[in-house]
Amino acid sequence: MSIALDTSVVVRLVTGRPEHQAATARTLLERLERIGATALISDVVVAEAFFALRHHYRIPDTLALEQLALVFDDPAVVGESAPAVLAGLPSASEPGFVDRLILQHARDRRHGLLTFDRALAALPGADRLDAV
Repeated sequence: MSIALDTSVVVRLVTGRPEHQAATARTLLERLERIGATALISDVVVAEAFFALRHHYRIPDTLALEQLALVFDDPAVVGESAPAVLAGLPSASEPGFVDRLILQHARDRRHGLLTFDRALAALPGADRLDAV
């Protein structure tokens, strides 16, 4: 059995609030691990969770990213491109997490990425689209 988790579940795992929902989410992951199943956290969910943690919970960017990375340490959790981005995220803010996630998503699918963003275009796999 494989399932996917919504942003609301991921945010509960990171924040521990509300406690009863966070406990339910942790229990779910423990049960999945026991039966050898996994829970997918999509890149879209990770990006939305990052936004929610920053804006609704006022968690600083660096801490939000660290906490999201820890969710992927659970053996019952699998991801798409986000685990690689979170594991290799430099301390520099440009380009930011979501831009790097977009680039990694393209790379994982063997696509190049076109962008008008200079900082993003400086990374391997991205090229700057020049305006005419």
